[in-house]
Amino acid sequence: QGFEGMHHLAQKCIQLKPSFDTNGLTGLLNGILSENPEVVLAECTKKFGPWMVTHCMELLAADNDYADIMLHEERPNFGGISIEELHRLVYAQVLCSHSSTWQIAPTYLSSCLNQGLGLLEILLLKQPIQDNRLVLKTLELCRLYELENVGTNIMKIAGCYHWKHGRKGTGVYWFQQAHDKVRLDRIAQQLFERIGKSVADDNFKQWEGLLELLGSDIGSAGGLEFLHRYRDFKRSLQQALEGRTGEAARQTVEFLIQLMRNPSTPQRFWLPLLHDSVKLLNCKPRPLLNVAETTLLLNKLQELSMAKLRPDFCSNHLPSHALSSVRLALGSNLARAILEEA
Repeated sequence: QGFEGMHHLAQKCIQLKPSFDTNGLTGLLNGILSENPEVVLAECTKKFGPWMVTHCMELLAADNDYADIMLHEERPNFGGISIEELHRLVYAQVLCSHSSTWQIAPTYLSSCLNQGLGLLEILLLKQPIQDNRLVLKTLELCRLYELENVGTNIMKIAGCYHWKHGRKGTGVYWFQQAHDKVRLDRIAQQLFERIGKSVADDNFKQWEGLLELLGSDIGSAGGLEFLHRYRDFKRSLQQALEGRTGEAARQTVEFLIQLMRNPSTPQRFWLPLLHDSVKLLNCKPRPLLNVAETTLLLNKLQELSMAKLRPDFCSNHLPSHALSSVRLALGSNLARAILEEA
């Protein structure tokens, strides 16, 4: 069956490729018999195309010193490359021109020591980055040919493309793969500023998935460490208000104290955090905060009262009575804490 299949393939090739004239065949045979590589190359180029020319040179140079020198010496009129490299580059360009064969081109380009690697980098960087599967194929070629810098640039380009077109999670993924700390820091700062404008639950949930992707290791970017702590506080507060677990209330208070003590917590979040906790503080018969903790929060509240006089003070669109309701809840908790500790 194998020979029969080859026979059919040969017949098809004969039908598709008209037989060349006798003069062409004679010239090719004369070139081979006379060991004249120039004639062989010329006839192969004319009759068979770049694939045959590229591969026949290996045969021409075998046990033929003249052909070996002629094919491999660098020529100034070819830009300093040899005839062999020139024809490999030509065939690689043919392969690059079609989406189904471009992945074969690196095999030829990588063997061209003068200009091949530069063209290979260009080829890899020109591949579309819309499809993640194609990006992965391109990155595999970068790994295979030890082009780590090119692979990193491709991942950065893919990240920028997906981020620009609204696929935020995919964009962050590629930036992380590229270890692009500059862009990740910039995204983290942007995320922090957007969430920082409002602490409404809906607003936070909108960005929570992206926050999870970024992780908390980029805390220096301006607040990711705080945002992760803030997320934990909101989750714990929700559980405490719903009465899911007995320890949730105390856990929420511990998160609150950590946030208020942490220097990474922006001042504009102090009042929203305290205001979120008012309902929890008022609904428990026993004080959730001890005297020292309540005093700490009252001092923060006093700092806020002074900060409101500054022109750069940022309002979080809370009710006008937010400050007084927090003060009342903390005062009540302080009185109960003093009585309990007495």
